[in-house]
Amino acid sequence: MSRASTPRSTLASRPTSSVDRSRSRSRVDARATRESNASSSTALDGRADEDAARRPVMTPSRAWRRMWTKADAWHAHAISGAAYTALGAGLMVEWAAEDVAALASGGGTPPPVDATLVSVALALATTCAFTGVPLSKKRGWRKTELSARSIAFQTVLTWECARFGGVVDPALGHVPILDAFALAFVPFVWQTITSAYIALATEDDKRAAFAVWLGTLGFGAQIFPAQRVLDVASVATLEATRPGLPTVWAHGTFGLVWLLNWSTFGASLRARDVVSDDAVYVSAFLLRPSLFWLLSFALDVASRRPFHGIDDYITSALGAR
Repeated sequence: MSRASTPRSTLASRPTSSVDRSRSRSRVDARATRESNASSSTALDGRADEDAARRPVMTPSRAWRRMWTKADAWHAHAISGAAYTALGAGLMVEWAAEDVAALASGGGTPPPVDATLVSVALALATTCAFTGVPLSKKRGWRKTELSARSIAFQTVLTWECARFGGVVDPALGHVPILDAFALAFVPFVWQTITSAYIALATEDDKRAAFAVWLGTLGFGAQIFPAQRVLDVASVATLEATRPGLPTVWAHGTFGLVWLLNWSTFGASLRARDVVSDDAVYVSAFLLRPSLFWLLSFALDVASRRPFHGIDDYITSALGAR
């Protein structure tokens, strides 16, 4: 058949210009790209499912083997950590129960801090913190940095707890460096730098990093006023002007040492894949323990009444003056 006799309908069905042909190719390419992306996504999801299926189920015995390691000399880190966790939790529950009993009695005052038990607990916590450093060196610089940062916080909190809890003579005057107000800023600046690095330069869970940073800011509501008092006055003077506040702060700083150790323990569990769910980590090791600490602090303040009210608490800079 000659060109002149080609049916008109056939000519009309052909692209009439290079623009039409280009548009047609673009539609075909777009459809192919969408199909390729969908196929890739399905493949990735499939591989993720396969990886999850191949991952061994975490059992108590497997978790024990991952945490009870020969790298821990004499198992000093594990034993001191477990002992402090149990003793510290028991003391905090007992203090909360005493506060509740005092409030229920309609005006009774809870007993003072048992300096001996607090001393033992703080010694265990300090042992746990420092024996964890050699272990952290085997897991990279970030784990070592976490241990060092925790020790920085724990140093300030342990000293404050020892001062306000009667472990150190309440009449003792100013102790250079340890009583300096500037010391309180060191761990907070360090934590802010670390949190910014995690958020901007790593693939770590940003929500967990933000929760840790907010938690440390909450520590400041206890650390800063307590450290300010140590810098400008004595514990005995504080007891004379605001009876019961040294005990409230002893309980508060002790609880923060416990929270610090508990959250670090949770981070170790997560690093060893004993706890693999970030939501579980945030809830069990950060959020719920922090809420318990806040409740305990509120019970302490209500039962010992070192402030005349919320306005007094705020205007006194949380007890700093």
